[in-house]
Amino acid sequence: MNLEALNAVRAAEEAVTRLVGECRQSGRLYAGNPQAVAQVSRTAKWLLHALAALRKALNPPGTDNPPKAG
Repeated sequence: MNLEALNAVRAAEEAVTRLVGECRQSGRLYAGNPQAVAQVSRTAKWLLHALAALRKALNPPGTDNPPKAG
């Protein structure tokens, strides 16, 4: 995976992880609409799994392909 793609995946993972945290029952969003927040949380967790699968597919373990600049 090239460096630009890796940075994009990392940024998405970080943002979605923060969103999942805000969607916890103790998070700031939950009290406003628990059902909608629960749906967002489920979808965000699904996205994290999809991003992990993408990362694995594009840079399988053991290949030791360091990110390429550009």
